[in-house]
Amino acid sequence: MRFAAEPDRAVRLFERDAAVACLAMAVVALAIGRGRPDGAAGVLAGGALAGLSYWGLKGVVGAVVSLAGRAGNEAGPEGGAGAALPAGNRALLAVKFLSRYALLAIGAYVMLTCFRVNPVGLVAGATAPFAAALWQVVRVARSGSRGSRR
Repeated sequence: MRFAAEPDRAVRLFERDAAVACLAMAVVALAIGRGRPDGAAGVLAGGALAGLSYWGLKGVVGAVVSLAGRAGNEAGPEGGAGAALPAGNRALLAVKFLSRYALLAIGAYVMLTCFRVNPVGLVAGATAPFAAALWQVVRVARSGSRGSRR
């Protein structure tokens, strides 16, 4: 599986770990459900919602960093008043940031009511990024403890 080019290796690892965690939870849900796919479908639906949320946040953060970098370059090395984001851009970013929660809530509602996915599976799939973040912490702690032994 190929992820988008990302300058930070930790972000790529986090994205990969989140996808692997979601798939692993779906397999476990399938095993617990004795072959019934509703639990696994719920996990995958929750993972899709979490991925959509992550993608939206990543886009907003990237836009803010890009706009702040441009505004900082226009202001010169000393910063100054020109370093702030224009009001129109701030409003648009705020609307995008806040509306994604409404879209996620609507998506979860549709998945639960129309598609009848398993609600426990939906929550479990939505926790995949947390499992990935926990794995990142373990990975960093283990690499740090190895370095201190030398």
